[in-house]
Amino acid sequence: MNGETEAHVSTTDNGQGQEVVRSKRTSPTQTLPSDRLAFDKQLAALRAFAVAFESNGGRPVKNSEAGAILDMSENTIVVTNAFYCDVKLLTRQKEEQAFVPSPEALAYNKAHEWDPMAAGEKFKPVFEKCWFAEAVLPRLKFRAYEDREVLTVLAEASGASKDYEPRLKLLLEFMVFAGLVARDGTQIKPVGSKPAEKTSAAAPTPTPAPEGRRPAAPDENHAEFVFVLDAKRRRNVVVHAPHDMTQKEFDRVRKWMEIQLVAEDTDEQK
Repeated sequence: MNGETEAHVSTTDNGQGQEVVRSKRTSPTQTLPSDRLAFDKQLAALRAFAVAFESNGGRPVKNSEAGAILDMSENTIVVTNAFYCDVKLLTRQKEEQAFVPSPEALAYNKAHEWDPMAAGEKFKPVFEKCWFAEAVLPRLKFRAYEDREVLTVLAEASGASKDYEPRLKLLLEFMVFAGLVARDGTQIKPVGSKPAEKTSAAAPTPTPAPEGRRPAAPDENHAEFVFVLDAKRRRNVVVHAPHDMTQKEFDRVRKWMEIQLVAEDTDEQK
């Protein structure tokens, strides 16, 4: 179907009669996960296809066979087919109503045995090629987005109306689970975007400033960092930096300080 019909009842001007106005709700231009099955159940369904495929010698798996593993009706598990086929985690066989799991789907099933939460990263190679990755990832290179903003981006990219919000939320859950994006509270960030203190090139550990003349103490929103210029002459640089300073911001400060220190060394050598 290309759309669904909705009925709206309106009252005439004299209030004596009513007329039914029917409008057509346009379906999205992209395939979205079904909201008829919870997220964890949809993941279990994919694993069921993988388990059945491996146990039957690599033969295409029917919905009834995958459903039997979960004690789930084939009329229920079928709702996962469209999305999984669209993102290439399942491939529908033309000659029969059966499906072949992709290498990534099989890898996910294996990884799930060891670490269910990290296993979703096996989806990342196929998700990176999908329309939702193309819509969201370039934007996150410039700033973090609120999850509501990401849903709006996905809605625009798929032509989905407000009625499809539950399905867009499930799509975002798939993206987070696959490690395509990272969730930080209500924000969606690119994977690997961590506070400066959590990265390998972490900010220096704060050290007490020398006795004597001291700069003003930082407020509760800042931390104090001391860079030693000359230990013998007790010459230091004291920096007050925000606690939530990002790695990018820290790198900018470090580069600026390197330039200043090189300049000072040059002056002392003259």
